Amino acid sequence: MPQYLRIAEKVYKNLKDENKFTQAPAEYINYLLKQIRKELKGTDMKLIYNFIEFNSGFKNQIIDGYLNIDVSLIPNYKYQDEFVLWLAGFIEKITVGGKKRIPPIVENIPPEFTVHSDLKQIGFMSNDKNAEQIISYFKHGDFINSFNQH
Repeated sequence: MPQYLRIAEKVYKNLKDENKFTQAPAEYINYLLKQIRKELKGTDMKLIYNFIEFNSGFKNQIIDGYLNIDVSLIPNYKYQDEFVLWLAGFIEKITVGGKKRIPPIVENIPPEFTVHSDLKQIGFMSNDKNAEQIISYFKHGDFINSFNQH
């Protein structure tokens, strides 16, 4: 995800610097895709879809072979953090390649990072004697005196 965030931040900055943002996302969406393509050049990431069809509210018929995206779901560009997060997720969905993080496999965790103790050996304080000690502490005069002083 970090590489997608990095690309999304660059794309957002470029569009903002060039004043390409308008109130209607349908108007600046082509500039957005051009900037994404420009940022992907020279990386090992490639676009999955050659054609992306942007609809407003999915009113149009869905076209096979195209990625169909509802323009009304694009956040307002004025909220930079929200827009960049959306854009990073969008870039992740329309690209292939790049570094993918694989979840850790338990066998590959070094032995110094594993815990071999048994919970029964730790001796949790779950008996009634410990509960009685806690209650008696709060009822003790020293605690009450120190509590009343504050």
